Amino acid sequence: MSETVQSQPLSDDPPGPRLSNTVALIGVILSMIAALFCAVLFLLAHQLPDNIDSFDPRNANSSAHLRLLILGCSTAVLLLVSLILSVVGLFLPDRSRKLAVVGTITSLALFLGIFGVLIAAVLLNPDEKTNSGTQSLFSGVGTFFVELR
Repeated sequence: MSETVQSQPLSDDPPGPRLSNTVALIGVILSMIAALFCAVLFLLAHQLPDNIDSFDPRNANSSAHLRLLILGCSTAVLLLVSLILSVVGLFLPDRSRKLAVVGTITSLALFLGIFGVLIAAVLLNPDEKTNSGTQSLFSGVGTFFVELR
């Protein structure tokens, strides 16, 4: 009586096709929407004054500043949600991780890009002392985009 031993696969993956990673797909879609918001953000930044003399950082209530602030904050929130969903998609069992990796890399790159622009803008005016952090931020962002042109 000879027994035949069937070899078992070494991986823990169940046989059959892998399930789609819906959480990571939502993260990728949100990061693409945030990328469109970033493009609109830079288009709106071109509507700021061309020279530094006509840019008034004390007038922080103007509609152009408010649109940039709202668009920047909503983009940052979308990217944060996208990053969280993509990272969660990486750890879901029995799911494809390709979309999760793409979503994580895209979200991190855009998130670091937005905050990199803000940090660079604030660092351009280190000597300026203002009472409000918002005024300093608007002044730095305005200076950055004026010098960028």
